Amino acid sequence: MKSPVVPPPGLVDHATRTALLLSDHFDHISSEGRYRVRRCATWAELAEQAQQAPPSAVLLVRTEPGDGALQALEQLMRATPSVPAVVALSFRAASAEHLRAALATGISEVVNLDLERTFASMHPTLRRAHARPLKRRIEAQLPVWVSEHARTLLRATAETVVDGGGREVLASIFAVQQRTVADWTAELGLPTPRRLLGWMRVLLALTLLEEANRTVRNVAESCGYSDDTALKRAVENFTGAPSATRAQTFTTAFEVFRDELWHLRESRREARRAESV
Repeated sequence: MKSPVVPPPGLVDHATRTALLLSDHFDHISSEGRYRVRRCATWAELAEQAQQAPPSAVLLVRTEPGDGALQALEQLMRATPSVPAVVALSFRAASAEHLRAALATGISEVVNLDLERTFASMHPTLRRAHARPLKRRIEAQLPVWVSEHARTLLRATAETVVDGGGREVLASIFAVQQRTVADWTAELGLPTPRRLLGWMRVLLALTLLEEANRTVRNVAESCGYSDDTALKRAVENFTGAPSATRAQTFTTAFEVFRDELWHLRESRREARRAESV
């Protein structure tokens, strides 16, 4: 089987994403390419925008030693952990302590302003940050017996649902046909692409619902469901739990997903043993 490998950034077109930033942090940045820039005048406005932002958004914050930006960003991230944050700083001007403090906040990526001076040059870093909170959470819960090839597909599926895409978008990440992705999932003991995307949408929705300022309607719209009822029905169909969405959690849903992965893995092993007899 050809291994699922993601092409280098820049070779695949993605949906337009939103970059949230403070107006006085980047006066030279404007919307271009695949990023729609939304400027905020204050930290309070930035926090408000993040609370309503789609999961495809990313925070871009500039910081210098002693400016207090990291403390404000950390507080914002605690309120909206689903939105990845990227910190921009000068490696020449920043101390090692300041860089360590930035990384300790849980940010997704760091922009080195000594090298990435234009918004276009920051795009690869922003792309790497995309969907990082959801990917991290999935990685933390995956059992050790899930192969690296399977993990690659799961990461790509998470990125696809955060972008609001389907099977065509998932296949485009690998620059292959949809049939190839279906063959990979069967070979790796994963759910079919359609079901895998459905699972990731449910897990993404449950992640967003943990944020205090998200409503069920906001989450349903952000995750591509037609309305609240469709979201609740999806959660019930995939997890087997009652449709009281707020009563379900990412952790309990992931246990059901992990059990499904185990059963598919065992079924695949049984089929291989039968073929070898």
